[in-house]
Amino acid sequence: METSKVELFRNERESNAVSCAAMIEDVLRDLGHDPTAARAIDSHEERAWSIRQGSATVTVGLSNRADYVYLRVVAPVLTVNPTVDTNRLFARLLQLNAREVTGAAFATAGDEVQIVSERSTIDLDRSEVRDVIARVSKYADDWDDRLVEEYGGTLGRVG
Repeated sequence: METSKVELFRNERESNAVSCAAMIEDVLRDLGHDPTAARAIDSHEERAWSIRQGSATVTVGLSNRADYVYLRVVAPVLTVNPTVDTNRLFARLLQLNAREVTGAAFATAGDEVQIVSERSTIDLDRSEVRDVIARVSKYADDWDDRLVEEYGGTLGRVG
């Protein structure tokens, strides 16, 4: 009995992931991207797509986590180098998170500053997928050049 519950859970999660992947590809197509060409093969996510928005590269991914499948949209904004005053930069990022950025947040991963949005795929709908991709893309493209100009470093890595 226990084994069948585990298999049912896996099937439900896989079905959800497949459905969400199809939804993401439909949204990417509507936003003017070729979803097949956008498929990322070197991502940390199990299913991922990489698109360009101005000077920003945005990765849209699905991760199969312990509790459920998650949609994660992330864009590198700035790569820190030794000339960057990280205390000033990080204080500014926290201010932006509090006042300017909604539905996403600035974060760091190693020497990279990113804009990130993540949510469970439970009850995820097409309008939410579109919104989070558009939101992260806009924030990344709006802030990458400004932050590099103000604090130094280099534009986020191109995926």
